[in-house]
Amino acid sequence: MTDVLAVVAARGGSKGVPGKNLRLIDGKPLVAYQVEAAVGAEHVDEVIVSTDDETIADAAREVGADVPFTRPADLAGDDVPVIAAFAHAAEYWREEHGTPTYTLGLQPTSPFNPSTDIDTAVEKIRETGSDSVVSVERVTETHPYRAYRLEGDRVKPLEGVTVTAAEQRQDRPDVYGFTGAIYLRQTELLFEWDGDDFALGEDVRAVVQSGRSTVEIDTDFQLELARALAAYDGPEAEFPPGVEPPSTDGAH
Repeated sequence: MTDVLAVVAARGGSKGVPGKNLRLIDGKPLVAYQVEAAVGAEHVDEVIVSTDDETIADAAREVGADVPFTRPADLAGDDVPVIAAFAHAAEYWREEHGTPTYTLGLQPTSPFNPSTDIDTAVEKIRETGSDSVVSVERVTETHPYRAYRLEGDRVKPLEGVTVTAAEQRQDRPDVYGFTGAIYLRQTELLFEWDGDDFALGEDVRAVVQSGRSTVEIDTDFQLELARALAAYDGPEAEFPPGVEPPSTDGAH
C-alpha cells in the first residue's frame, strides 16, 4: 500500500508562458525541478506526472518520475482547476494499486521547492492527523492593510479594511499566502471534492517558506528571474571595504 503518492501536474498548454513546463532553467526543463524534489524526499513513496504531452512525459521520466497514463483532454484545458488533475491521478492509483494514504500535489511553477520542505509537510500531517498541509509565505510587499481597489482610476479603500489601524509596518499582524509549491492532502478529500473548494478539509496546517523556495513562475518575467536565481553562484560583498553597515535602529 502506498503511503505518500506525489503527483506533479504538468499539462502541455499554457497561456501565460507558452510551453512553460519545457522551458529551460539552468539547462533543465521546468517540469524536472519538482520531480527531482519529490524523488529526493525521504517520505515520498511514488512520484508520477500527470500530463497530456508526450515530450513533457519524456522529460519527467528522465529525472525519475513514472508517467503511467496520459491525462484526458477534458482535464487539460485552461479553465480546469489543478485539483481535478490530482483527483484523477489519485483515482487511477486507487484502481491500479489501492488508495494512497496521502496525495502530494506539486506544480512545476515552483521550481525551487526543496525536498526538505516536502518531508516536513509529510511529517506534520502524520504527527497531527490534520486534513492537509500547504506551503505558505509571509506577506511582506503588499499587506492587506495596505491594499486598495480602483474605481476607474480612483484609488479606494477595500471594504472592511481600516488602513489607519496599522499604519506602521510593525503594527500590522502577520498574514500568509499560499506559495503553490506543496499541497499535501488526505487522499479521501480528493475523492470527496465537489469542485467548489481547494479540497483541503477543515484542519489545514502550514509549512512556512521564504526566499527562493517561494518563487512561482506564471509570467515570462518570473521565468527570467528564476533563471537569474539558478545562475547565481553566491553573495557579493554588501559594502565596499572599510564601510560599516548602517544601523537599523529607528529606521523608517
